[in-house]
Amino acid sequence: MLQEGKISIDEAMKLLDAVDEEKPAPTGTSRSGRMLRVRVEEEGKTKVNVNIPLALAKVALKLIPKSAMRDIEEQNIDLEEIISTVTDTTMGKIVDIVDEDTKVEVFVE
Repeated sequence: MLQEGKISIDEAMKLLDAVDEEKPAPTGTSRSGRMLRVRVEEEGKTKVNVNIPLALAKVALKLIPKSAMRDIEEQNIDLEEIISTVTDTTMGKIVDIVDEDTKVEVFVE
C-alpha cells in the first residue's frame, strides 16, 4: 500500500506496529512441538533416555490395552489427568528422583 502511494510512511509504520502487537511473544518452542523427556541414570550411566512429543502422549493413551488400563485404574491412577496436566504444564522439570545410585528426571521442553 505504501509502494502504491495509498498510505503515508507514518501510516505504514502504525500498521506494522499494530501487527507486531497482535503476535504472541515467541517462547522458543511452539506448544505443539514440546517434548516429554525422561532420563534414568544408574551408577552414573544412562539407562533410559526417552523423548516423546507431547502431542503423541494423548494418542498413546488410546493404544494401551484395556486389561492394562483396568489395572492402572484399580490403582486409582488417572492417566488422562496426568497427560492433561503434563501437556498444560509450563516448561521445565516435573519429576526429579534421586536414590542412592539411581536418578530419574522427567521434564517438558
